[in-house]
Amino acid sequence: MRSLKKQAFCVIGAGSVLFLSCVTMSDYNFNNIDKSIKNGMYDAVYEELCNPQGVLYTSSDLVLENLDKGLISHYAGEYERSNGELSEAETLIRSYYSKSITQAAASMLVNDTVIDYAGDPFEDVYTNIFMALNYLQLGKFDDAFVEIRRFDIKLKEIQQKYQAQLEKQKKELKDNAVSVPSGEVKFHNSALARYLSLLIYRTEGDYDSARVDYNMMHDAFRLQPSLYDFPFPESVKEELTFVPDGFGRLNILAFSGLSPVKVEESIPLYAYDGFYRIALPVMEKRKSSFAAASVTAVNVETGEVYSAHTQKIESIEDIAVDTYAQKYAAIVGKTVARMVSKLVATAALDTVAEEADDSAVSMIFSILGAASKINMFVSERADVRTCRYFPASAYAAGITLPEGRYDITVVFKTSSGGKVETLEYNGVSVSKSGLNLVESYCFK
Repeated sequence: MRSLKKQAFCVIGAGSVLFLSCVTMSDYNFNNIDKSIKNGMYDAVYEELCNPQGVLYTSSDLVLENLDKGLISHYAGEYERSNGELSEAETLIRSYYSKSITQAAASMLVNDTVIDYAGDPFEDVYTNIFMALNYLQLGKFDDAFVEIRRFDIKLKEIQQKYQAQLEKQKKELKDNAVSVPSGEVKFHNSALARYLSLLIYRTEGDYDSARVDYNMMHDAFRLQPSLYDFPFPESVKEELTFVPDGFGRLNILAFSGLSPVKVEESIPLYAYDGFYRIALPVMEKRKSSFAAASVTAVNVETGEVYSAHTQKIESIEDIAVDTYAQKYAAIVGKTVARMVSKLVATAALDTVAEEADDSAVSMIFSILGAASKINMFVSERADVRTCRYFPASAYAAGITLPEGRYDITVVFKTSSGGKVETLEYNGVSVSKSGLNLVESYCFK
């Protein structure tokens, strides 16, 4: 009997080690990194992300590692490096989504933190937008167009990606399927993607195609009012106006705030003989001080001053929450199914303990049943992994200027007009033949 007890406690101990060892990047304290990125210290942030002695990423977090590094590289102006990292993230997302099906058994025993993170829908699609921006900064218009088209294709795939999985889980859950939300996704057209495409066409002199993108931008606002609940940016229409000889069009994209993160939320679930707790990853927006930005361009030779105000063009944070809805519904279904399966296993152990003729056997199964109940709660943990460094919003402005070199100042402001941050870009060349695009970032 002593031997049986020893074996039982060994099983319990081994299980506890398994459940308590599920450490992911969600356990990391991001305060120092977040402070650095808000201060525009992108090289320091990148160095921290690459720290081989750090505990930021595990072998299951390679998608996040490449997304984080790729975005920070973009902000630092390392466009080639950024494209390499974002391309690797995109490849892994596709690979891991298929691989996650084979890892489902392990996640049903423990939780989703044990599987390779395959990205959220908004992370997948906006990876292509930032790769397009990289190519635009490198002067590779054809490659930028490819990324915008890939964005469009992925956008059409979002609803299909999780729908079959969601319907399958609802059928399996039967009575508990009522706990699973519908997961409707509204996002189907991006004003930001259309804007980038419009700028390329306008730069190439193809105003007919630029007008098509302009109309599609209007459709994005008109048909998705919950995601574009702000006025259509008036300056965009000026992009369709022919730029006269001796002038060029300066465009500013101002990105502000940081994309949502996930937090764990406990939800009660009624099953069998009472209420139990399930842990779900809920997407939560992050606060930003920014509300508007003004742009000033000073001609280096003449001293003449030109100004404009940016207008909001895309709420990436709202789109992140919207496109997460269907994945979240699938997570709810899987989490409920996992808890039900754990309850069934625990109930089976209790039944064997009650019906066993041998008192020693009964004790062993009683201990295992108790351990199962404990582990059911210890192992119930939400997978809150997410890329932290996409911006929350995008703003745009455009100014037609005489060709020449300009010192550009972008002032980010609060809703009351107070300055949040002032950024300067000196010696910017503006010509009629080029895409004169300045990107500015304020993450405070």
